[in-house]
Amino acid sequence: MRRSIRWALALPLLVACSSTPPVVATTPVASTTTPPPVASSAPPAKPTVDVPPPAAARPMKPAKVVAVENKSAFASATAIVSSTLPIVYVRVMVDVGIGHAENTPTKSAAAIASMTGDMLKDGGAGKWSGKELAEQIDALGADLTVDTGMDRTVFGIAVTRDKLDAALDVLGAVLAKPRFDKKEFDKLKARELDRVRQAQKGSGGWMARQALYRTLLDGTRYAMPDATEATLAGIELKDLKAYYEKAYRRGQIHVVVAGDVDASKLGPALDGKLGGLPAGATAMAFPAPPAPTTGIRVVLAKKPGSKQADIFVARRVIARNDPRFPDLALATHVLGGGMAMRLFSDVREKRSLAYSTNANVRELAWGSDSLVALYAGTQTALAGKSVDALLEHLRWISKDKPVTQEEFDIARTSLETAFLYRLETIGAVGGLALEQKLLKLPGADVYDYVEKYRAAIRGATLASVRAAAAELLAPSNLVIAVAGDPSLAGPLSHFGAVTIVDPEKNFEKVGEKAADPSAPLAVGP
Repeated sequence: MRRSIRWALALPLLVACSSTPPVVATTPVASTTTPPPVASSAPPAKPTVDVPPPAAARPMKPAKVVAVENKSAFASATAIVSSTLPIVYVRVMVDVGIGHAENTPTKSAAAIASMTGDMLKDGGAGKWSGKELAEQIDALGADLTVDTGMDRTVFGIAVTRDKLDAALDVLGAVLAKPRFDKKEFDKLKARELDRVRQAQKGSGGWMARQALYRTLLDGTRYAMPDATEATLAGIELKDLKAYYEKAYRRGQIHVVVAGDVDASKLGPALDGKLGGLPAGATAMAFPAPPAPTTGIRVVLAKKPGSKQADIFVARRVIARNDPRFPDLALATHVLGGGMAMRLFSDVREKRSLAYSTNANVRELAWGSDSLVALYAGTQTALAGKSVDALLEHLRWISKDKPVTQEEFDIARTSLETAFLYRLETIGAVGGLALEQKLLKLPGADVYDYVEKYRAAIRGATLASVRAAAAELLAPSNLVIAVAGDPSLAGPLSHFGAVTIVDPEKNFEKVGEKAADPSAPLAVGP
């Protein structure tokens, strides 16, 4: 299964940030368990670098973007025409995903949405069994992918120009004529059960992410981004069928065909191949999120005996389409977007508190929020001090040690450059076009969006980035989520009352520890 439960949607704005918090390393950081104390008033170590001044914006030479007329009333259909290579990329996005299925106490919405996508891809369709479908795709010299995220499910295939019609045949069958074969469902469910069982026992990164979402986004459809054994075991084939019938409709489908294609002939081809889906769109209930967290909440996902800990410190911030978002992106990049930025140079390199650390933004398509999250992977003995360091950096960047001119210059160059890399291939441009649709971002087309965002990055000022950091990165109204040994409840109580949950019991609350501001940050005997 390819699942996009990521901290960022890989938008160009944040490419320089790590898009997925790393899995716990097998080798702990080489340091003593009690590093020399570092005065909290000391600013992060900063290298002196020569940052080239921003170059004048050069006009792009974009491919031709054409709105494809069709009779099927898709949500959108777009051709991005480029004859550089005789290759065509086809992506079909259903604008519903993990956050749109119904959660119940015994059935995971995340599993229902993602397993439905996998069943369409692997379970046989139309005249082809699952095996025959795989053989047909191989015969095209192609690979059919499905990527299920919080807000969308994307099917993709790339073929040479002469095989486009056959590729659309495959996509049409997969999307409109799935077999929902019971044997294939049983195999898929068995694989998923094995995956989540292993995650519940061994993946600290997975445990910490689940605990964070369940706490920070409680009351929303985003609160449970993956299944557990308890919420996966009860899922039946009929649940996938019911979700498919509700979500897979022409009015919820966005199609992008990018490459060496004749746009004038594409509309009839899409009608003939993909028009078999039911018409219209189904209103998906999506309640407004509750008010943001107040104060600091601490949750510990117990991982008995673990010598390592995975840590998230996160808060809800502004929506992706807020005009202040470029300033937030720049401030977040300064905080933890690369090896020259604050978290890496101080928490990892100078203090040796973590073997991995970063900061990034997780954009959501619905509601009024995005998330900013700081991550650290560390030894159990250093977890308390690592949390303290992350909070310290939030205090620094929001108030005590604001963004410097040098940091601002580096971040602006990095983000604008990374943005352009998203246009490196015509297939990547097609993917970005779908993200623009999903997040309802400004621009007449994908290239116009790129130009507008580049202008927003260039137009940011040191004062505007500092203001965004002061408002949106202050260490308040946040959640600290840690996966590690239960003994960490003691050090974590230094920051607030600790709720202890058990990943192997569907993240059920199994204990708590009262707040104790005087608690030592080191793990006691």
